[in-house]
Amino acid sequence: MGKVTEVPITPAVLDWAISESGYTLAQVAEAAGVELEDLNCWLSGRARPGVTAVRALAQTLRRPVAAFLLPRPPAVDTPDVRFRHMPGAAARSLNPTERRYLRKAARLQRMIRWLADEMSEPDSAVPRASLEDDAGDVAAVVRERLDVSVESQLACQSASAAFDAWRAAVEDLGVVVFLFQLGAESCRGFSLWDDRVPIVAINTAWNDEARAFTLFHELGHLITRTNSACITAPPAAVSGAWDPAERWCERFAAAVLVPEDTVRQLIAARQGVRAARVTDLATVKWLAGKFRASLRAVTLRLIELNLSHWDLYRELPAAGDARRGGGGGKGRDRQEIQEDQLGTRAIDLFRRAVDADVVSRSEALTSLDVPDPALDSLGTRSE
Repeated sequence: MGKVTEVPITPAVLDWAISESGYTLAQVAEAAGVELEDLNCWLSGRARPGVTAVRALAQTLRRPVAAFLLPRPPAVDTPDVRFRHMPGAAARSLNPTERRYLRKAARLQRMIRWLADEMSEPDSAVPRASLEDDAGDVAAVVRERLDVSVESQLACQSASAAFDAWRAAVEDLGVVVFLFQLGAESCRGFSLWDDRVPIVAINTAWNDEARAFTLFHELGHLITRTNSACITAPPAAVSGAWDPAERWCERFAAAVLVPEDTVRQLIAARQGVRAARVTDLATVKWLAGKFRASLRAVTLRLIELNLSHWDLYRELPAAGDARRGGGGGKGRDRQEIQEDQLGTRAIDLFRRAVDADVVSRSEALTSLDVPDPALDSLGTRSE
Protein backbone atom coordinates (compact mmCIF):
# COMPACT_ATOMS: atom_id res chain seq x y z
CA MET A 1 0.00 0.00 0.00
CA GLY A 2 1.37 3.44 -0.96
CA LYS A 3 2.07 6.16 1.54
CA VAL A 4 -0.92 8.33 2.40
CA THR A 5 -0.50 11.96 1.35
CA GLU A 6 -1.33 14.07 4.37
CA VAL A 7 -3.31 17.30 3.92
CA PRO A 8 -2.26 20.26 6.14
CA ILE A 9 -5.76 21.17 7.28
CA THR A 10 -6.36 23.74 10.02
CA PRO A 11 -7.90 21.91 13.02
CA ALA A 12 -9.84 25.02 14.10
CA VAL A 13 -11.46 25.24 10.67
CA LEU A 14 -12.48 21.57 10.77
CA ASP A 15 -13.92 22.10 14.26
CA TRP A 16 -15.82 25.17 13.03
CA ALA A 17 -17.21 23.32 10.00
CA ILE A 18 -18.46 20.47 12.18
CA SER A 19 -20.01 22.88 14.68
CA GLU A 20 -21.75 24.83 11.91
CA SER A 21 -23.07 21.65 10.28
CA GLY A 22 -25.25 20.65 13.24
CA TYR A 23 -23.89 17.08 13.16
CA THR A 24 -22.25 15.38 16.12
CA LEU A 25 -18.68 14.10 15.83
CA ALA A 26 -19.96 10.54 15.67
CA GLN A 27 -22.38 11.42 12.86
CA VAL A 28 -19.63 13.14 10.86
CA ALA A 29 -17.28 10.21 11.28
CA GLU A 30 -19.93 7.70 10.20
CA ALA A 31 -21.08 9.74 7.19
CA ALA A 32 -17.52 10.39 6.02
CA GLY A 33 -16.45 6.79 6.58
CA VAL A 34 -13.63 7.60 8.97
CA GLU A 35 -12.82 6.42 12.46
CA LEU A 36 -14.02 8.63 15.32
CA GLU A 37 -10.61 8.26 16.96
CA ASP A 38 -8.92 9.54 13.80
CA LEU A 39 -11.33 12.47 13.58
CA ASN A 40 -10.49 13.47 17.14
CA CYS A 41 -6.79 13.28 16.30
CA TRP A 42 -7.27 15.62 13.33
CA LEU A 43 -9.24 18.05 15.48
CA SER A 44 -6.52 18.12 18.11
CA GLY A 45 -3.74 18.51 15.55
CA ARG A 46 -2.05 15.28 16.62
CA ALA A 47 -2.43 13.89 13.11
CA ARG A 48 -3.44 14.98 9.59
CA PRO A 49 -6.02 13.33 7.31
CA GLY A 50 -5.26 12.00 3.88
CA VAL A 51 -6.67 13.37 0.62
CA THR A 52 -9.47 10.79 0.48
CA ALA A 53 -10.56 11.54 4.05
CA VAL A 54 -10.55 15.31 3.45
CA ARG A 55 -12.69 14.89 0.35
CA ALA A 56 -15.14 12.74 2.32
CA LEU A 57 -15.28 15.32 5.11
CA ALA A 58 -15.84 18.12 2.59
CA GLN A 59 -18.75 16.23 1.03
CA THR A 60 -20.28 15.40 4.40
CA LEU A 61 -19.97 18.94 5.74
CA ARG A 62 -20.93 20.59 2.42
CA ARG A 63 -17.72 22.60 2.25
CA PRO A 64 -15.10 23.00 -0.49
CA VAL A 65 -11.86 21.13 0.21
CA ALA A 66 -9.98 24.44 0.10
CA ALA A 67 -11.97 25.68 3.10
CA PHE A 68 -10.08 23.30 5.41
CA LEU A 69 -6.79 24.91 4.37
CA LEU A 70 -7.81 28.38 5.55
CA PRO A 71 -5.65 29.75 8.37
CA ARG A 72 -8.69 30.39 10.56
CA PRO A 73 -12.48 29.94 10.46
CA PRO A 74 -14.41 32.52 8.38
CA ALA A 75 -15.87 35.40 10.37
CA VAL A 76 -19.34 35.20 8.74
CA ASP A 77 -21.29 32.12 7.80
CA THR A 78 -24.70 31.06 9.13
CA PRO A 79 -26.93 34.15 9.58
CA ASP A 80 -28.35 34.97 12.96
CA VAL A 81 -31.90 33.65 12.72
CA ARG A 82 -34.18 33.16 15.69
CA PHE A 83 -36.21 30.00 15.92
CA ARG A 84 -39.88 30.69 16.65
CA HIS A 85 -41.35 28.01 18.91
CA MET A 86 -45.01 27.46 19.58
CA PRO A 87 -46.12 26.58 23.12
CA GLY A 88 -45.93 22.84 23.59
CA ALA A 89 -43.31 22.43 20.84
CA ALA A 90 -39.94 21.14 21.99
CA ALA A 91 -37.14 23.67 21.64
CA ARG A 92 -34.30 22.59 19.38
CA SER A 93 -31.38 23.99 17.46
CA LEU A 94 -31.08 24.21 13.69
CA ASN A 95 -30.75 20.81 12.08
CA PRO A 96 -28.06 20.14 9.44
CA THR A 97 -30.42 20.64 6.49
CA GLU A 98 -31.71 23.96 7.85
CA ARG A 99 -28.15 25.15 8.49
CA ARG A 100 -27.10 24.25 4.95
CA TYR A 101 -30.00 26.08 3.30
CA LEU A 102 -29.62 29.10 5.58
CA ARG A 103 -25.99 29.34 4.45
CA LYS A 104 -27.08 28.99 0.84
CA ALA A 105 -29.76 31.67 1.20
CA ALA A 106 -27.34 34.03 2.93
CA ARG A 107 -24.67 33.44 0.27
CA LEU A 108 -27.14 34.15 -2.53
CA GLN A 109 -28.47 37.18 -0.64
CA ARG A 110 -24.96 38.67 -0.43
CA MET A 111 -24.38 38.05 -4.13
CA ILE A 112 -27.76 39.43 -5.20
CA ARG A 113 -27.32 42.48 -2.99
CA TRP A 114 -23.96 43.16 -4.63
CA LEU A 115 -25.59 42.88 -8.06
CA ALA A 116 -28.40 45.22 -6.97
CA ASP A 117 -25.86 47.78 -5.74
CA GLU A 118 -23.79 47.58 -8.91
CA MET A 119 -26.86 47.97 -11.11
CA SER A 120 -28.42 50.74 -8.99
CA GLU A 121 -31.53 48.72 -8.27
CA PRO A 122 -34.09 50.38 -5.95
CA ASP A 123 -34.57 49.26 -2.37
CA SER A 124 -37.33 46.79 -1.67
CA ALA A 125 -40.84 48.17 -1.26
CA VAL A 126 -41.64 46.03 1.78
CA PRO A 127 -43.51 48.28 4.24
CA ARG A 128 -42.63 48.40 7.92
CA ALA A 129 -44.99 47.76 10.80
CA SER A 130 -44.72 46.88 14.47
CA LEU A 131 -46.29 44.11 16.49
CA GLU A 132 -48.48 46.79 18.08
CA ASP A 133 -50.11 47.56 14.71
CA ASP A 134 -53.32 45.73 13.83
CA ALA A 135 -52.34 42.76 11.65
CA GLY A 136 -55.58 42.96 9.65
CA ASP A 137 -55.09 46.64 8.84
CA VAL A 138 -51.50 46.00 7.72
CA ALA A 139 -52.68 43.05 5.62
CA ALA A 140 -55.21 45.28 3.82
CA VAL A 141 -52.46 47.78 2.93
CA VAL A 142 -50.12 45.03 1.75
CA ARG A 143 -52.82 43.33 -0.28
CA GLU A 144 -53.51 46.60 -2.09
CA ARG A 145 -49.80 46.96 -2.89
CA LEU A 146 -49.66 43.40 -4.18
CA ASP A 147 -52.38 44.33 -6.68
CA VAL A 148 -54.01 40.90 -6.69
CA SER A 149 -57.77 41.34 -6.76
CA VAL A 150 -60.19 39.11 -4.90
CA GLU A 151 -61.83 38.32 -8.23
CA SER A 152 -58.59 37.02 -9.73
CA GLN A 153 -57.85 35.03 -6.58
CA LEU A 154 -61.24 33.32 -6.65
CA ALA A 155 -60.84 32.67 -10.38
CA CYS A 156 -57.54 30.77 -10.00
CA GLN A 157 -57.84 27.33 -11.55
CA SER A 158 -55.59 25.63 -9.02
CA ALA A 159 -53.72 26.18 -5.76
CA SER A 160 -50.49 25.97 -7.73
CA ALA A 161 -51.54 28.82 -10.01
CA ALA A 162 -52.61 30.86 -6.99
CA PHE A 163 -49.26 30.33 -5.28
CA ASP A 164 -47.37 31.32 -8.43
CA ALA A 165 -49.39 34.53 -8.63
CA TRP A 166 -48.78 35.34 -4.96
CA ARG A 167 -45.06 34.62 -5.33
CA ALA A 168 -44.77 36.89 -8.35
CA ALA A 169 -46.64 39.67 -6.54
CA VAL A 170 -44.39 39.44 -3.47
CA GLU A 171 -41.29 39.44 -5.66
CA ASP A 172 -42.59 42.64 -7.28
CA LEU A 173 -42.15 44.23 -3.84
CA GLY A 174 -38.44 43.46 -4.13
CA VAL A 175 -38.44 40.25 -2.10
CA VAL A 176 -36.50 37.23 -3.35
CA VAL A 177 -38.57 34.08 -2.75
CA PHE A 178 -36.74 30.75 -2.68
CA LEU A 179 -38.25 27.28 -2.65
CA PHE A 180 -36.00 24.81 -0.81
CA GLN A 181 -36.35 21.06 -0.31
CA LEU A 182 -35.90 21.21 3.45
CA GLY A 183 -37.98 18.13 4.21
CA ALA A 184 -40.91 17.51 6.54
CA GLU A 185 -38.66 17.41 9.63
CA SER A 186 -37.43 20.96 9.05
CA CYS A 187 -38.93 24.43 9.47
CA ARG A 188 -41.84 25.58 7.30
CA GLY A 189 -39.81 28.54 6.12
CA PHE A 190 -37.46 31.30 7.16
CA SER A 191 -36.83 34.97 6.43
CA LEU A 192 -33.68 37.11 6.21
CA TRP A 193 -34.18 40.85 6.30
CA ASP A 194 -32.14 43.22 4.15
CA ASP A 195 -33.27 46.64 2.99
CA ARG A 196 -32.13 45.88 -0.56
CA VAL A 197 -32.70 42.15 -0.91
CA PRO A 198 -35.01 40.66 1.74
CA ILE A 199 -35.33 36.89 1.51
CA VAL A 200 -38.20 34.48 2.09
CA ALA A 201 -37.48 30.75 1.86
CA ILE A 202 -40.31 28.22 1.74
CA ASN A 203 -40.10 24.52 2.48
CA THR A 204 -41.45 22.49 -0.47
CA ALA A 205 -42.43 19.59 1.79
CA TRP A 206 -45.96 21.03 2.00
CA ASN A 207 -48.75 21.62 -0.50
CA ASP A 208 -49.30 24.86 -2.43
CA GLU A 209 -51.97 26.16 -0.06
CA ALA A 210 -49.61 25.73 2.90
CA ARG A 211 -46.76 27.32 0.93
CA ALA A 212 -48.90 30.40 0.30
CA PHE A 213 -49.59 30.69 4.02
CA THR A 214 -45.86 30.34 4.78
CA LEU A 215 -45.05 32.95 2.13
CA PHE A 216 -47.19 35.57 3.86
CA HIS A 217 -46.24 34.43 7.34
CA GLU A 218 -42.57 35.05 6.48
CA LEU A 219 -43.46 38.30 4.71
CA GLY A 220 -45.02 39.31 8.03
CA HIS A 221 -41.66 38.73 9.69
CA LEU A 222 -39.98 40.93 7.07
CA ILE A 223 -42.58 43.65 7.61
CA THR A 224 -41.99 43.59 11.36
CA ARG A 225 -38.22 43.13 10.83
CA THR A 226 -38.23 39.96 12.94
CA ASN A 227 -35.93 37.47 11.16
CA SER A 228 -37.00 33.96 11.98
CA ALA A 229 -37.22 30.30 11.15
CA CYS A 230 -40.72 29.02 11.83
CA ILE A 231 -40.80 25.40 12.86
CA THR A 232 -44.35 24.19 12.43
CA ALA A 233 -48.02 24.91 12.73
CA PRO A 234 -49.33 25.57 16.25
CA PRO A 235 -50.52 22.41 17.99
CA ALA A 236 -54.25 21.84 18.30
CA ALA A 237 -54.20 22.55 22.02
CA VAL A 238 -53.02 26.12 21.51
CA SER A 239 -55.73 28.76 21.75
CA GLY A 240 -53.74 31.85 20.85
CA ALA A 241 -51.24 32.50 23.66
CA TRP A 242 -47.95 32.03 21.82
CA ASP A 243 -44.89 34.00 20.74
CA PRO A 244 -46.16 37.56 19.96
CA ALA A 245 -44.30 37.76 16.64
CA GLU A 246 -45.64 34.38 15.55
CA ARG A 247 -49.19 35.27 16.52
CA TRP A 248 -48.97 38.57 14.62
CA CYS A 249 -47.62 36.86 11.51
CA GLU A 250 -50.30 34.17 11.68
CA ARG A 251 -52.99 36.84 11.79
CA PHE A 252 -51.36 38.83 9.01
CA ALA A 253 -50.99 35.86 6.66
CA ALA A 254 -54.57 34.70 7.20
CA ALA A 255 -55.90 38.23 6.65
CA VAL A 256 -54.03 38.60 3.35
CA LEU A 257 -55.32 35.29 2.02
CA VAL A 258 -58.89 35.55 3.36
CA PRO A 259 -60.29 39.12 3.07
CA GLU A 260 -63.00 39.83 5.62
CA ASP A 261 -65.76 41.21 3.39
CA THR A 262 -65.47 38.36 0.91
CA VAL A 263 -65.45 35.56 3.47
CA ARG A 264 -68.51 37.02 5.20
CA GLN A 265 -70.34 37.23 1.87
CA LEU A 266 -69.46 33.65 0.97
CA ILE A 267 -70.60 32.31 4.34
CA ALA A 268 -73.88 34.23 4.11
CA ALA A 269 -74.49 32.90 0.60
CA ARG A 270 -73.76 29.31 1.62
CA GLN A 271 -75.64 29.26 4.92
CA GLY A 272 -78.32 31.79 4.11
CA VAL A 273 -77.60 33.71 7.29
CA ARG A 274 -75.53 36.87 7.46
CA ALA A 275 -72.73 36.79 10.07
CA ALA A 276 -73.42 33.09 10.72
CA ARG A 277 -70.73 31.18 12.62
CA VAL A 278 -68.89 28.30 10.97
CA THR A 279 -68.93 25.14 13.06
CA ASP A 280 -68.17 22.38 10.54
CA LEU A 281 -65.08 21.34 8.59
CA ALA A 282 -67.11 20.96 5.40
CA THR A 283 -67.63 24.73 5.24
CA VAL A 284 -63.96 25.36 6.05
CA LYS A 285 -62.92 23.07 3.18
CA TRP A 286 -65.37 24.81 0.86
CA LEU A 287 -63.97 28.23 1.77
CA ALA A 288 -60.40 26.95 1.44
CA GLY A 289 -61.21 25.78 -2.07
CA LYS A 290 -62.66 29.17 -2.95
CA PHE A 291 -59.65 31.14 -1.70
CA ARG A 292 -57.07 28.50 -2.71
CA ALA A 293 -55.88 28.74 0.88
CA SER A 294 -55.01 26.19 3.53
CA LEU A 295 -57.55 24.89 6.04
CA ARG A 296 -55.39 26.39 8.76
CA ALA A 297 -55.38 29.85 7.17
CA VAL A 298 -59.17 29.85 6.74
CA THR A 299 -59.85 28.58 10.25
CA LEU A 300 -57.49 31.07 11.89
CA ARG A 301 -59.15 33.88 9.94
CA LEU A 302 -62.63 32.73 10.98
CA ILE A 303 -61.52 32.65 14.62
CA GLU A 304 -60.00 36.11 14.30
CA LEU A 305 -63.28 37.45 12.87
CA ASN A 306 -65.28 35.75 15.64
CA LEU A 307 -66.93 33.54 13.05
CA SER A 308 -65.64 30.32 14.57
CA HIS A 309 -63.92 28.92 17.65
CA TRP A 310 -60.71 27.08 18.55
CA ASP A 311 -62.69 23.85 18.88
CA LEU A 312 -62.95 23.81 15.08
CA TYR A 313 -59.21 24.40 14.76
CA ARG A 314 -58.61 21.30 16.89
CA GLU A 315 -60.61 19.24 14.38
CA LEU A 316 -58.28 20.07 11.47
CA PRO A 317 -56.69 16.94 10.00
CA ALA A 318 -53.05 16.47 11.02
CA ALA A 319 -52.05 15.80 7.41
CA GLY A 320 -54.00 18.73 5.99
CA ASP A 321 -50.88 20.53 4.74
CA ALA A 322 -49.18 17.44 3.31
CA ARG A 323 -48.02 17.68 -0.27
CA ARG A 324 -50.14 15.72 -2.69
CA GLY A 325 -48.53 13.14 -4.94
CA GLY A 326 -47.64 14.02 -8.50
CA GLY A 327 -49.37 12.78 -11.60
CA GLY A 328 -46.42 11.05 -13.22
CA GLY A 329 -44.78 12.42 -16.35
CA LYS A 330 -41.15 12.71 -17.36
CA GLY A 331 -40.06 14.75 -14.37
CA ARG A 332 -38.24 18.05 -14.26
CA ASP A 333 -34.81 18.83 -15.62
CA ARG A 334 -32.10 20.75 -13.78
CA GLN A 335 -33.14 24.05 -15.35
CA GLU A 336 -36.74 23.70 -14.20
CA ILE A 337 -35.63 22.75 -10.69
CA GLN A 338 -33.42 25.84 -10.43
CA GLU A 339 -36.17 28.09 -11.82
CA ASP A 340 -38.52 26.84 -9.11
CA GLN A 341 -35.91 27.16 -6.41
CA LEU A 342 -34.52 30.62 -7.20
CA GLY A 343 -37.58 32.48 -8.42
CA THR A 344 -38.02 35.17 -11.06
CA ARG A 345 -36.40 38.14 -9.34
CA ALA A 346 -33.05 36.47 -8.65
CA ILE A 347 -32.83 34.92 -12.10
CA ASP A 348 -33.80 38.14 -13.88
CA LEU A 349 -31.18 40.11 -11.95
CA PHE A 350 -28.42 37.65 -12.84
CA ARG A 351 -29.40 37.66 -16.51
CA ARG A 352 -29.43 41.44 -16.68
CA ALA A 353 -26.12 41.58 -14.82
CA VAL A 354 -24.53 39.33 -17.43
CA ASP A 355 -25.93 41.49 -20.25
CA ALA A 356 -24.54 44.60 -18.53
CA ASP A 357 -21.10 42.97 -17.99
CA VAL A 358 -21.46 43.33 -14.22
CA VAL A 359 -20.65 39.64 -13.81
CA SER A 360 -19.18 37.15 -16.23
CA ARG A 361 -21.23 34.37 -17.73
CA SER A 362 -19.19 31.78 -15.83
CA GLU A 363 -19.84 33.57 -12.51
CA ALA A 364 -23.58 33.59 -13.18
CA LEU A 365 -23.54 29.91 -14.13
CA THR A 366 -21.73 29.05 -10.90
CA SER A 367 -24.10 31.09 -8.74
CA LEU A 368 -27.23 29.76 -10.44
CA ASP A 369 -25.87 26.21 -10.68
CA VAL A 370 -27.15 25.58 -14.20
CA PRO A 371 -25.48 24.31 -17.39
CA ASP A 372 -24.33 26.92 -19.90
CA PRO A 373 -27.08 26.36 -22.52
CA ALA A 374 -29.77 26.96 -19.90
CA LEU A 375 -28.67 30.48 -18.95
CA ASP A 376 -30.24 32.23 -21.94
CA SER A 377 -33.61 30.54 -21.50
CA LEU A 378 -33.64 30.45 -17.70
CA GLY A 379 -36.77 32.09 -16.36
CA THR A 380 -38.40 32.47 -19.79
CA ARG A 381 -40.76 29.50 -19.69
CA SER A 382 -43.29 31.30 -17.53
CA GLU A 383 -43.12 34.29 -19.84
